[in-house]
Amino acid sequence: MRFRSRFVRRLRSRSGIDRLLPRALARAGLAFHLVALSFLAPRGAFAFPELVRHNYANCTACHVSPTGGGVLTAYGRELSNEVLSKWGREGEGRFLWGRVKPPEWLELGGDFRTLNLKQESSTGTRGRTVLMQADLEAAISYKALSLVGTYGIQDQAVYPEDRFLSRRHYGVFRFNDEVSLRAGRFMQAFGINVPDHAIFTRQGLGWDQGSESYNVEVSYLGERYNLYVTGVLSRPDIDSRLREKGGSGSASVFLGNRYKLGASYFYGTSYNANRHVFGPFLVMGFTPRFFLLSELDFQRSFARTAVRPEWGFVNYQRLDYEVTQGLHVFLIQQFSKLNFSRVATQKDAYGAGVQFFPRPHFELLAGWERRRTVALSQAYFDWLYLSLHFYP
Repeated sequence: MRFRSRFVRRLRSRSGIDRLLPRALARAGLAFHLVALSFLAPRGAFAFPELVRHNYANCTACHVSPTGGGVLTAYGRELSNEVLSKWGREGEGRFLWGRVKPPEWLELGGDFRTLNLKQESSTGTRGRTVLMQADLEAAISYKALSLVGTYGIQDQAVYPEDRFLSRRHYGVFRFNDEVSLRAGRFMQAFGINVPDHAIFTRQGLGWDQGSESYNVEVSYLGERYNLYVTGVLSRPDIDSRLREKGGSGSASVFLGNRYKLGASYFYGTSYNANRHVFGPFLVMGFTPRFFLLSELDFQRSFARTAVRPEWGFVNYQRLDYEVTQGLHVFLIQQFSKLNFSRVATQKDAYGAGVQFFPRPHFELLAGWERRRTVALSQAYFDWLYLSLHFYP
């Protein structure tokens, strides 16, 4: 027997939380973004950001992190049961199905992801299985202070020393319901913070999973506006030639109950170059079942040995329809050209997929894309993938 609708209404009324998060897919490119910006006035998001279609705009309704993602709050666990999953009993979303009951000051969680890839091209077929991450996570809270940390393993580390790693560890102090200060290792706020770290707006800009840096961040999360300002301090444990320091800012506004429009900016300086990255992002919940995620980022990079800077851009769009609760079909489009003057820097992809949340704690994602990397070939190849995600 299900109690979902009754539980969500009761929990919302008690918490006073009625806006938070988003997710989606889309199909146009640069033209779409320019048109969207000309008709809408500015908004930000993360991990299952598609929940904006249910009037959830701020990630802190479900996550301890101000930018979302990572360990879930008690409310977030129940919401994964009530709203995300196809089937589920009351209380099934709790940590390890309620078999382990941590004290109120402790939240436990984790993420275990595997990815099966198959690539088909004129040169043949190749396949592989990757352990994307296997992390345990804990959050200890006392009054306005929370301490969060992860520890895990990954197959393909950004840096060799990161085979075993704590990709996130930080403290966050909440001055009130809207303003917080966070310091430690985490990913700076920028654009749409989606779980898929391999997309062009993440991996293409050097913000792949495992590249989290040490930062200091101030955030304001209001009912209508969100603002993040982050000082990026790099990582002292990696080669000095690979370190990038700087800062970022991200601002967003909620339009109505199911729309977010925002813009982000990042400045970074490293041993070889400095760069500016900036652009708009958009989350649109057309209906409670139909939504769009869209992001466009420009990059200006200036190598220390170069005569002039390089300009380029990346974009990502996902248009998603929930056929029935827990079962999604989506279209995806991506484009990257980080140097307008060099055709070889161009990459593009388009495709479709299915996402399924059968029960709390489980996510299945299967997709197909036509991809092209011009530096290797002008021909497109088929890219098939299956991702399994377990979050205890």
